[in-house]
Amino acid sequence: MLNDSMDSQILTQEQLTIELLAGEMHTAIAKVQEIFVTEYANLAANARIKSFLFLLTSNRVRIILGELNTRNDCAKSPLGT
Repeated sequence: MLNDSMDSQILTQEQLTIELLAGEMHTAIAKVQEIFVTEYANLAANARIKSFLFLLTSNRVRIILGELNTRNDCAKSPLGT
């Protein structure tokens, strides 16, 4: 995880993206923020070129939320089907 100042900066810069992802994936904004900051930190730790980190992070968050939503949908349906 990055420091609180960096987390705040990321969230401020990407608030619209986070809100759009939350709406698109039917997920709470707070959950998307949490995943976004974590994934950004993971990608930034090894990135040599940081120009596309926000785009890569958005794509990764979309994949994670899709997987979570799929698991939740399966758990809610009878017999997991």
